[in-house]
Amino acid sequence: MPRLVIVSPSPLLAEGVAAALRGTPGWEVQVGRADDPADAWVLPGDEILVRGAHGAGAQLAADTPASRLRVAVQAVLEGLSVREAPWFTHVSDHEPLTPRELEVFELLGKGLSNRDIGGVLGISAHTAKYHVGQILAKVGAATRAEAVREGLRGGLIGL
Repeated sequence: MPRLVIVSPSPLLAEGVAAALRGTPGWEVQVGRADDPADAWVLPGDEILVRGAHGAGAQLAADTPASRLRVAVQAVLEGLSVREAPWFTHVSDHEPLTPRELEVFELLGKGLSNRDIGGVLGISAHTAKYHVGQILAKVGAATRAEAVREGLRGGLIGL
């Protein structure tokens, strides 16, 4: 069970972040100090920093929603580093993805080509290409890789 320690000079801020993370099954969350043993330390302040025991880390905006914080902490626990792009701090500002676009996005995240996405979903490669274009536009990405990165950061797709 991963152990998370919330470190902040403000007890109120530390308890708020701890409360946001305590609802995650399988995580042990406590308020403590930076030298307390943990798998990851969460340091809220002007921005939210997450430091993993094995060198991974995350840097998020102070107003990051709890759901995105949980995704970032999970990524750090899995050895990934996350840095939230300032222009992508609010996924809700973008048009929501349709259920089909979310299916395509998951396959895009696995590195499938348009032809392969079409084969898996039973659609043409042209239709898959259309959905990929819509995804890029909706998440504000210029490339497939950038879209996947932002989808992971925003919790739209999983690993």
